[in-house]
Formats: sequence, C-alpha cells, structure tokens
Amino acid sequence: MRQLTVYPWHTGKLARPVRLLVISDLHDAPYADLLPLLTGADALLLPGDVVNRYRQGYTGGLGMVREAARILPTFVGMGNHEYRLRELKAFQAAVSKAGAEMLSNRYVRLGQLVIGCWYRPENLGQADMLPRMEAEDGCRVLMCHHPEDYIRRLKGAQVDLVLAGHAHGGQVRVLGQGLYAPGQGLFPRYTRGVHGRMIVSAGAANAVLAPRWGNPCEVLRIDLD
Repeated sequence: MRQLTVYPWHTGKLARPVRLLVISDLHDAPYADLLPLLTGADALLLPGDVVNRYRQGYTGGLGMVREAARILPTFVGMGNHEYRLRELKAFQAAVSKAGAEMLSNRYVRLGQLVIGCWYRPENLGQADMLPRMEAEDGCRVLMCHHPEDYIRRLKGAQVDLVLAGHAHGGQVRVLGQGLYAPGQGLFPRYTRGVHGRMIVSAGAANAVLAPRWGNPCEVLRIDLD
C-alpha cells in the first residue's frame, strides 16, 4: 500500500502555484495505482531507481514513464540502479522516445521552474552541472538520488528544493527511526521527510525481498508557491 504525503513548499519565486508529483524508487514495480495521482499535477519527477538492477529490468518502469508522459511533463533522474543498468543507453533512448526527459547531470527549464538532476559526475565522466544551474533565474528544483550526497557534498547548493530517495525510509522503522539505509548504515538520519531544503521520499517500492515494517511505500505531492 502506497501512501500519498503532501508537502507545501514556499519559494516566493512563482507567479502561480505549481504541483509536483514525486515518485522515487519505483524499481520496475507495478504502477497502475499511481496513474490517478497524476491528475491535477503540473509535472512528474522520478528521482532515480525507476529500474531494477538486480533483475536488469525496466519494462514496468518504462511503462510508467510512457503513461505519465502522455499526461504531463515527466522528468526521470539518475539513481544507483540506473547507473548499474547494463542497457542504460537503451533505457535513456526509450525514455526520450516516450516524450520524457532523462536528466543526468543536466537541467531543463519548465516555465519558471529549473529542474535538474545531480548524480556523482565523476562516476559518469560528466561535468558537474550544478554551478550552471545555480546561475539560472527561477525556482531551482534538484533531484539528487542519494540523500547522503546532498548532506556531504551539496548542502550549500543555491537551489530551492532537493528531492532524494534511495534510503527506503530505513526499511524498518521503530519510533520514527529507520533501522538501516545504504550509504548511511545503521540508524540512518536521512530516510524520509524534510531535512533543510531536502525532502527524502521513503520510496514507492522495494528492490529486495526484505520486508518493510512501520514504513509504508510513499509517493510525494509537493505544492510549490
């Protein structure tokens, strides 16, 4: 069961409110129940792990992207599962053919929004796009799949909102505390919710068989003004 978590987010940079739907960590899972949530949104952002690297599959994730792109502007970010996908170039081409934007250390403009994705540029042999994005006028929304990357490397970035996932809410939560997250270890701090200018999604699905406990799968709606 996926829950919808709603965040109002004030920027003071928009002439009219903008509603973002954010689906992180879909991991190639079934998505039919997510499609009704697209109604009324201005854009869909998927901050990484649309695919499943363990199965090397992306049929379901790409299906979600195709369906969404018919309805509203859709932006797919890079995550660790995309990074380890053997057919990454084919997936990127399919996303583009579907009419969506695959962002990997680049940004695009959507009206008064500047939407980008930062993913460990040294791993990909790409230039760091962040200085150029910071210089853009408008409301800057940055997808950064790993919340620990934001904390360790991007905390001073001149952006209005950072969207992260990866931690799966800590997998098991007790008294509001996650048990474990990759990249953060035991009792991780950044697993869901608001942390400064970053919102961390608990993720829309699991990539592994380990059960979630006290930690429902999650989709975000962010109402920017």
